[in-house]
Amino acid sequence: MRILDKYIIKHVSFGYLFILLVFVGLYFIADIFTNLSDVLEAKTPLLILVQYYIASLPLIFLRVSPLALLISTLYTFGELNKNNEIISIRVSGTSIIRIAFPIIFFATFLSVSTFFIQEKTLMKSQKKVDDIKTQFIKKTMSNTTEERNLAFTSGDRIFFVQKFFPKKGLLRNVIIFEEGKDRKLKKKIVCKEIAYEYGFWIAKDIIEYDLDLNGNISNIPTSFPTKKISLKEKPRELLLKRSIFSQFSSLSHLKKEISRLKKVKANKLLANLTIDYYQKIADPFSHLFIIIGILPLALEIKKRKVALSSLGIGFIFSFIYYVLSSFSIALGKSGVILPFLSVSLAPVFFLTVGITGLLLIR
Repeated sequence: MRILDKYIIKHVSFGYLFILLVFVGLYFIADIFTNLSDVLEAKTPLLILVQYYIASLPLIFLRVSPLALLISTLYTFGELNKNNEIISIRVSGTSIIRIAFPIIFFATFLSVSTFFIQEKTLMKSQKKVDDIKTQFIKKTMSNTTEERNLAFTSGDRIFFVQKFFPKKGLLRNVIIFEEGKDRKLKKKIVCKEIAYEYGFWIAKDIIEYDLDLNGNISNIPTSFPTKKISLKEKPRELLLKRSIFSQFSSLSHLKKEISRLKKVKANKLLANLTIDYYQKIADPFSHLFIIIGILPLALEIKKRKVALSSLGIGFIFSFIYYVLSSFSIALGKSGVILPFLSVSLAPVFFLTVGITGLLLIR
């Protein structure tokens, strides 16, 4: 690696780590004051609080890391420009693309690292965060009184619930699809109500249908007034996994659920889950998309107050990226554009603007 590459990566990485620590610290302070009354009321032990915030680190990192890298990049290149170092480097015969290469490499490295954390750590850490919060910080049931159109999986069953009352431990108007060992649907169960009583889920007014290999009803349905339902999650746990479409699910889990939804022909849910799947692939690489989009501007900043300019421009560009991303995803979930296009719109826009800008710099 050339001296120039080491020089740029050193300054960008140091700035990135500093800004990342500042954001993490601000998050901790804000969260402590938000939950202070609950912590004092529950008399949460200090060691438990430490475990809670350590478990929160993966999610915080995923949310603030792209912005920290963006601000650090703007500041580093702004300082180089202010001291006329970019001009000196270019006079020596180094191209704009070559100058930008170290930061593109660093952004790619962070994107891959973020993807690994998302897939291997996030789900476990968020489960621990929720467990600690419900056991030691907020011991009462969530204020949520009613959830509508809940969908989730448990074991070999897929649940579609019209209404869920967490405090009552009550599911109403439930349809359950059960899979066999060959992963094909073998049974459809319709329940008017499922209640959590004495540690078990008890269904009422049940009708069971056997399904053939094509998913069609194969014989006369069987009815039961009451029946115990195999559902291992408690009411509180159903709130955490509100659906199989949780933002903390891994790609492998989402892919498996996409396959299940195709069998039951839940087209609306399938489209939303497909968007979530593509979004989980794209989100870690937002480091790279945003950095390439901002590089032409970063290489042109020549203001004296580089720090303030970098902070302001960083927030503006991050806001633009996430607004564009949210808007396109909303279009995808409403069926206006295809799922893949809804996720790729913001990345493609930033990549196009960035690459075009780099090629046009003289």
